[in-house]
Amino acid sequence: MIRAATLALFTALALGCGARDDAARGASRPVPVRVARAAERDVPVEIRAVGKIVASQSVAIRAQVGGILGAAHFTEGSVVRKGDLLLEIDRRPYQAALAEARAKLAEDRARAVNARQDARRYADLVEKEFVTRQQAETAKANAAALEATVLGGEAAVERAALNLAYCSIRAPISGRTGRLLVNPGNLVSASAPEPLVTIEQVKPVYAQFAVPERHLATLRARRETLPPVRIRTAGGATDALGSLDFVDNAIDPTTGTILLRATFPNVDEALWPGQVVEVAVRVAERTRAVVVPAAAVASGQQGEYAYVVTAENKAELRPVVVDQAGATETVISKGVAAGEVVVTEGHVRLRPDAPVEILPEKAPGS
Repeated sequence: MIRAATLALFTALALGCGARDDAARGASRPVPVRVARAAERDVPVEIRAVGKIVASQSVAIRAQVGGILGAAHFTEGSVVRKGDLLLEIDRRPYQAALAEARAKLAEDRARAVNARQDARRYADLVEKEFVTRQQAETAKANAAALEATVLGGEAAVERAALNLAYCSIRAPISGRTGRLLVNPGNLVSASAPEPLVTIEQVKPVYAQFAVPERHLATLRARRETLPPVRIRTAGGATDALGSLDFVDNAIDPTTGTILLRATFPNVDEALWPGQVVEVAVRVAERTRAVVVPAAAVASGQQGEYAYVVTAENKAELRPVVVDQAGATETVISKGVAAGEVVVTEGHVRLRPDAPVEILPEKAPGS
């Protein structure tokens, strides 16, 4: 029985030693990683932000006179040119009003002509003392009143003609129409809060975005030659270059940012109002900057860091200072020198001073 217990103890000790040996061998096993070499080159200094595409002009079309809405002369979502007929309102009540105003004007003009003639006759008769001076003054005042009535009648005709013209609703700008919000056959009024249709001008378009106020000095230094602006839509489907054309005159005190706007020709209409885009404003050029792939920099509790592969093929943990972060590349001002090899894949399994096995580069497209 004692011999059996002794044998079991030796077996346990042997197994424990074997497990520790295996752990030691596993700990020293190189970690497979992919790497890239830090490069030194000139890179643009960019201010990055998130922006939104807005139409260069947006007009909400509303009726200026009331009436029954007639047929629509455009297709929803189509491109229209300035002056194109969009909608018509029943013209008949306004044609009748114009005819009535013209008839009243003709009557007033006839009365005014007669009143002028009476005033001239009374002026001659008062010299011969056939009428009193008061009668002559009354005739003159009556002629002047009728002249004013004629002017009022002319204004009424012009207003009636304008109302008749308002029955034809035309495009005030060139652009793309939205959805028709009121169907033909409905009664519309000039005071309705809802527009009939909206036209958005999408050639060109604007990208509006806000940047922190710390960049204001840099932007003001470039006010004589405003910097170019590059935008990219979600997924990189569209990449366009435009020009900064507006810097707001005040900083938003609630956010500490300033509003900027850039213009893009948008000839192919790839940009659409309401789209969210990534914005990059090139404000300067940084010479001899240290550039690494964006995947080489990670964030931890102590800040941003990168793993550098030493000459002994070991991983060295380096805290880094990032000057500019991009989608594919990162500019580092401190922590990594040009020519050093940084880890781009395999960070999760690394620890300081861990041996590494450098894997070959991936084939393009893999």
